[in-house]
Amino acid sequence: MLDKSSHPPVVESAEGAGYRIDRRPRPSFGLGSLRSRKRLLGIGALLCLAIAGIYVGSRSTTYTASSQLLVYIRQVLTGPDMAVLPGRADLPMVQNQMELLRSGNVLTQVIDALQLTQDPEFAADGRAPSGPQKGDAAQASSEAAQNGPAYSATLKAINSKLGVRQVGTSHMITVSFKASDPEKAARIVNSVIRVYLQERGRASDAASSKAPTLRELYQNLGPSAQVVSEAEPPVKADGPPAILILVAAALFGLCAAAAAAILLDVINDTVRSAQQMEYVLDLECLGMVPRFPSLGSSGEDAAARHLFASEAQVLRRVAATLQGTSLRGLRTIGVTSTLAGEGATTLAIGLAKMAAASGKRVLLIDAVPENPSVSRWVASLSRSPLGPGADQTEALGHSVKAQAGLHVLPLAERPEGRLRPMRRDLLDEILRAAEGSYDLVIVDMPSLVAGPEVRAAAQSLDGFLLVVKWGATESELVRQAFQSTGQARPKFIGTVLNMADEAAMKRYGYRRPEEMKVETAS
Repeated sequence: MLDKSSHPPVVESAEGAGYRIDRRPRPSFGLGSLRSRKRLLGIGALLCLAIAGIYVGSRSTTYTASSQLLVYIRQVLTGPDMAVLPGRADLPMVQNQMELLRSGNVLTQVIDALQLTQDPEFAADGRAPSGPQKGDAAQASSEAAQNGPAYSATLKAINSKLGVRQVGTSHMITVSFKASDPEKAARIVNSVIRVYLQERGRASDAASSKAPTLRELYQNLGPSAQVVSEAEPPVKADGPPAILILVAAALFGLCAAAAAAILLDVINDTVRSAQQMEYVLDLECLGMVPRFPSLGSSGEDAAARHLFASEAQVLRRVAATLQGTSLRGLRTIGVTSTLAGEGATTLAIGLAKMAAASGKRVLLIDAVPENPSVSRWVASLSRSPLGPGADQTEALGHSVKAQAGLHVLPLAERPEGRLRPMRRDLLDEILRAAEGSYDLVIVDMPSLVAGPEVRAAAQSLDGFLLVVKWGATESELVRQAFQSTGQARPKFIGTVLNMADEAAMKRYGYRRPEEMKVETAS
């Protein structure tokens, strides 16, 4: 193990790690959610537009014609000159006239007068009965036809399409009818009113028939109605225009998709900014590595070389942190992640290459038996891995030179061909043997959720670097995994966000950690 007497252990600042966090991170929703989910917005608008198009194409076109009646009571004005004048009608009387307008007696006469049983729109099941019979046979069967199912269906259809309503609290009644043809709708409304006026006059005659001497007076008294406006064929069809329905549906789909996009970001707990990372762990985010989509399924070597070439500033910042004044005793560092596959190995290789390029003697150790990426990488460089049954005290003799100043120590293989996990005593012996030969030792560690290896290595290593995959790992999982590290927790020097989507970050307005540090310094 390296000499720790001249290198004091890392201790937390008296101000605590929380001194870097002055406020909660900015919520990751709003206009950024809309810019990031344009496809969702388009799908929502197109889906509602398609549904509206189906509705517009399948809906039946109807026209509503209407007419208005003024209902009043004729009263006798007593005095020297007796006269009959219109008086004030009460609301119950208006309701009575409305019920008379929609009564079966009125509608039956309308059906017979207009022969609506022959109209497919009102006939049962949309089928018109056989043509009208002629002569005495038709007159004899008229009463029987009114009791038939076809006639009942027509009467029910007419009653459902007829509207009779009072205008506010006035004595005005509006009679309307809805049909597929504007001429037909106006004709039925006018026929209903005409039959109603006839029935009202017939009722007055029946009431005064037993007193012929008073018939003339009674005919001019009682409820009366006046047609204010006759029904005219409507010009426009019912309902809003098709274009208005389509536009409203598209706007509704767009708004619904926008709400869904914002909701998805509200409930999204993945780490997507340096501020969020620092708020979750109270650890400084040392850098952010973008995603390299062009690499595809390339190995760690290609990714590390791309990282070394394009993100040297991030690696230099991490390396400077390792050798900073507050961490001048740091000579051994473990690189781990929350979950497997978050890029800790790539960062470890890139960091080792950067340190070696700066003139330091670096040893990179593979300590991940579940996924020995470093061992596979060094196997592609040389065919001399740490062999089976090797003496642990001679482990450094099996290291492989990757480049000038950089040696890699892969995992040992068991006789049966399986990789041997690196025990703590073996790690201590390797570090002790490397004390005089290397300036920096980097250990590729298993993920925090894979097991207690990080916690067990706390006594052997000077510090740890945590790698978190951008937009994939939930912050609560990162927090819980970090809390489970036990005595290794104070030794974490910072975090690195890996595989960040820079285009999405720009849409959300997130900035890279180095940009925020430059702005703070200025």
